[in-house]
Amino acid sequence: MFTVREKLPNFWNLSQKTAFALRAGKFSNWESLIQKINPLLDEGFIEDMDKVIPGWRKIATLHDGQTALHTLLVFSLCLILPEYTLADEQTCIEIEWAAVLHDLDKNLARSDTAHPFRSAAVVARIMPELGFELLPNINETDLETWSNLVMSAQRPDGERMIHDHSSLKEIIDGIYKCWGKDSSATRILKAVLLHQSLPTLKEWSNAVLLTDDELSYTLTLSDMKVLGALMVADSDSWNIFAEVRRSFLFELRASNAKTRSRIQNMVKIGESSKR
Repeated sequence: MFTVREKLPNFWNLSQKTAFALRAGKFSNWESLIQKINPLLDEGFIEDMDKVIPGWRKIATLHDGQTALHTLLVFSLCLILPEYTLADEQTCIEIEWAAVLHDLDKNLARSDTAHPFRSAAVVARIMPELGFELLPNINETDLETWSNLVMSAQRPDGERMIHDHSSLKEIIDGIYKCWGKDSSATRILKAVLLHQSLPTLKEWSNAVLLTDDELSYTLTLSDMKVLGALMVADSDSWNIFAEVRRSFLFELRASNAKTRSRIQNMVKIGESSKR
């Protein structure tokens, strides 16, 4: 697999500079921060990104590029998280790609509840070009079938669309069929797919949450190394200058810890039922 640094050197350099400045506390408000990262929306920058990640132009031009700017902030914050800095090299690469790709089919800057599934459907189609090879017996037709299934997994909830877990078992099995149960592509796709399917903050409750039964066949502790880091950075990106930032980070990490405990409990239950 390629690294973000190899495939997107300009994005990497801007993100790294932003990460160092964030860690040093060099930004006093949103205006100074956005001014730093605004080159991301230059036409040449957008063109270079879209060549590697088809679909980038959409999020870089929709709503004044808010989603693209958010993506760079999430990536920059990932670079300075302990979940990233203390991880092994492969996990770091997986976290990086999850951060770059997690909102690739987002139509609104916020409150686009169905976007994780749509984004995963789009991301899957470009994974081979990023160096994440499909299993030998899988072809583009299999991949397209899976992407279409995921894209259709949404339903109306009042005036909005939300992602739908009714086909989740088939979706997860499809990931394993295409990329295997323990691969970088699988962990990245799960992070994109499920980054709004777990508990986070009391003030921000995701619309559709994984039940214990769904969790038992969907996530592993290894998956949470990538998904957990993405969730922390994704949430923190909205609260950089908020007084509640520290308490929100504590609460979110506590929620992730509870999810890991739920996964461990489901594994124990599964092992006991086999005896």
